[in-house]
Amino acid sequence: MDISIVRDIARWTDNMLKSIGIKPLPPSPPPPPPLPSMPAKSILSSSMLSPTMKNFVRCAGLSGASAICLGVYGAHVMRDNTSDDLRRLFELAQTYHLLHSVALLALPLVSRPMVTGSLFLGGLVLFCGPMYFHAIRNDTRFRRVTPYGGILLIAGWLSIVVL
Repeated sequence: MDISIVRDIARWTDNMLKSIGIKPLPPSPPPPPPLPSMPAKSILSSSMLSPTMKNFVRCAGLSGASAICLGVYGAHVMRDNTSDDLRRLFELAQTYHLLHSVALLALPLVSRPMVTGSLFLGGLVLFCGPMYFHAIRNDTRFRRVTPYGGILLIAGWLSIVVL
């Protein structure tokens, strides 16, 4: 389209609006120039991550997917034939599992990701694992390791602050 036609249409529209008493809007300010140091896609792209961090992000994806699968299992299989206490225990394990799966995604942002990631993964296994086992099998054999998993999860959160 010819630019002169666009100018003529804009002038005609302005004159028509002025004739009925409507003032044209002031021109909008130009957009700010792009920041040269900001990547176009995202602040933290996968190409910037070390292989270890990529593995932690993969663990987060696998952990999140398993948390969702276990949640579906709990919602469908554990509804009729399971006591309320065991269902609440299962839901608690699933909530902590999903929460810490998301927390694993933030590991590239902490100062000591290996320490924090190892504490989170160990805590997930030792805290949520025995709770799932107890809720599904109604077997308390492994429940004595649950507090150790909780301590590892707390230590993981504190490692973000201290280290």
